[in-house]
Amino acid sequence: MRRRLSNWLAGGLAACTLGFASGQEPAAEAAEHPAKPLLWKVEGKGLEKPSWLFGTIHLGKGPLGKLHPAAAKALDGSDSVYTEVSMDPASQLGLAKHFVRNDGKRLSDSIGEELSGQLEAELKAINPDLDAKPFQAFKTWAVGVMIPMLKIQMSGDAPLDKVVWDRASKAGKTMGALETPMDQFGIFDGLEEEEQIVLLAEGLRMQEESRAGGDDPIDKLVKAYLSGDEKKVEAEMERNFTEMAKGEHKALAERLLKQLLDDRNVSMTDGIVERLKAEPAKAHFFAVGAGHYVGKDSIGNLLTKKGYKVTRITE
Repeated sequence: MRRRLSNWLAGGLAACTLGFASGQEPAAEAAEHPAKPLLWKVEGKGLEKPSWLFGTIHLGKGPLGKLHPAAAKALDGSDSVYTEVSMDPASQLGLAKHFVRNDGKRLSDSIGEELSGQLEAELKAINPDLDAKPFQAFKTWAVGVMIPMLKIQMSGDAPLDKVVWDRASKAGKTMGALETPMDQFGIFDGLEEEEQIVLLAEGLRMQEESRAGGDDPIDKLVKAYLSGDEKKVEAEMERNFTEMAKGEHKALAERLLKQLLDDRNVSMTDGIVERLKAEPAKAHFFAVGAGHYVGKDSIGNLLTKKGYKVTRITE
C-alpha cells in the first residue's frame, strides 16, 4: 500500500475524521495559515464563472483550521460549496452508528488475546488513562482507523472541512456533499473480519515502530500541507503508506488503495462534472481531502482529460 493509513485519513477520508484535531503539532503553531493554498481554478466547457477545487486536511489545530486568503476569497465568492460528506450537525450525529458491531461479539472476542494486549499497550502509550473498554462495541476496522488518529482527536478542534462548511453555511450558500458516509464506510464494511483484523494489527505495528523510531508521520504530513507544496504532500503520502505492500498483505493493501483513492477520485470527478453542467452560471467550491487533488490520477487531472482547464492557484 502506497500510503500509511493515518496519513490517508488525514489527507483523504473525511467521514472517519470528523471532529479530529491536533494534539501535538509543532509545525502547526508556526504560521497563521498555510503558506500556499492547495487550490485550483476550473474553467472552460461553457462555464460562465470559474469554479474551485480546494484540498483540505482533516485536522484543525492552529493554521490547519484557517484558510489561506486566496482560498477564503474563492470560497466567499462561490455560490455553492461541496465537501466530501455533509458536515451538518444531524449528519455528524448519525455517523456513530456506522462504527458499531452487528455480529453480537465484543471487539476482544474477535481479535483475540494477543492483539487485545497490543491494543491496550498502544492506548496506554497514547494516554495512560485510556483502555480498550470504550472500543469493545466497535467494528474491528473502525478501531483500526481510529487508533492512529486518536491522540489528535482528543483535543477536539474542528477539522478544516468543518471550518469550510460552517463558514459557507453561515454565509447562506448552497451546501452539499459529493459522497455519503457509506461511500466511505462501505469500503471497510466490505472487508472480511480477518481482513479487518489485519488492518488493525498492521496499524498497531506501524504505530509502535514509528514511536520507537521517533517518527511522527502525521507531523510530517502537517508540515507538507502547511507548505502548500503539492509535490511535498504527494511525496509524504507516498512515503508513509508502503509498509503493508511489502509483506504478505500486498493484495489487500492494493485493493484498499484502489477503493479509497482511485475509485473515489473517479466517482467524485463525475459528481463535480454533474454539478458544473447543471449550473454553469454559478461558481462552485469543492473542498475534499488533499490526497484526491495530488498525483497523476488526481481529480484535477481527470477533469483536464474531460476538457476542463484546471489551473493551480498559489497566492
